[in-house]
Amino acid sequence: MNGDPAPDRSFTEDRAERARRTLPAELWAYLSGGAETGAALRRNRDALDAVALVPRVLVDVTDIACSASLLGRELLLPVMLAPVGSLHLVHEQGAAGAQRAAESAGIAYALGSALPDAGALRVPPRACGLFQLYVDGNQVWLDEQCAAAVDRGYSGLIVTVDAPVFPVRPADVETGNHAALRSVRDTSAHRRSFDWTALRRLIAAHPGIPFFIKGIQDPDDAVRARDLGVAGVYVSNHGGRQFDQGAGTLALLGPIARALDGSATLVVDGGFETGNDVLKALALGADVVALGRACLYAYALDGETGLAAYLSALRRQILTNMALLGTPTLADLRGLRVLKR
Repeated sequence: MNGDPAPDRSFTEDRAERARRTLPAELWAYLSGGAETGAALRRNRDALDAVALVPRVLVDVTDIACSASLLGRELLLPVMLAPVGSLHLVHEQGAAGAQRAAESAGIAYALGSALPDAGALRVPPRACGLFQLYVDGNQVWLDEQCAAAVDRGYSGLIVTVDAPVFPVRPADVETGNHAALRSVRDTSAHRRSFDWTALRRLIAAHPGIPFFIKGIQDPDDAVRARDLGVAGVYVSNHGGRQFDQGAGTLALLGPIARALDGSATLVVDGGFETGNDVLKALALGADVVALGRACLYAYALDGETGLAAYLSALRRQILTNMALLGTPTLADLRGLRVLKR
């Protein structure tokens, strides 16, 4: 594990290619594809590549500290395993193996209602696990889900709000992925009707639960969520799998961070693969960066061991490049000059 190279683009692209060869074609199409033309999927990467960080020099970088905290839990990295509903499809260890790898690496993780085996897992007291929830039932059902998550030790709940319906994903059509196509027709009516009033009601009904709202892309929505009392705003375009003509999430992050001005925890996902990707998001105001496909592909190759190796390499790259940037702490990243192409 310690010999693995840093997860630069060639590293992650190699794992993606190996995962493509390992997984059934229809499953790979579902995991890797985006909505419609794939524009939002591509823009996630484009937004990351369009940002450069300007290093500072003559800084004592003898000691580098990349630890963070989330909901009172200490993290060894400001990173989260994003909620992906396919862990059980890519490896027989299912959600449990991914949970173990995340806990061993000292990162946060989100497991959710789309994972059939997540309901059997419990979160240890010192771990930072969040339960991700699609609104697929009425208020009674939501209350039951919230109570069950608290009982299993989750630190907070992520409510995903950017998927009221599913778009057509051409790769699913081409591979005959009928299960995915059925989901377009079978989207819960509860998702389509869930609005700000319903969110206010949910938060008010569970005052002891920290809520994160996933799928925020507009600064006004971020502020409105903050004003409702959410603990965190989760900037996401669903990995480019929902609205095809949206922006890359890193391009959205700065305006949202300025609008919130530290008044809520800020999480972002959307194409992040490498340690440098993570550092760019932190410099632009994110508190925690969530990784989806990069973790999923590593997990598909070798389960818990594969994901642990990827996270170990990611940590080394973050530490190395914090030193090269002249930023011995995460707070120092916020003071860097950021150039955008």
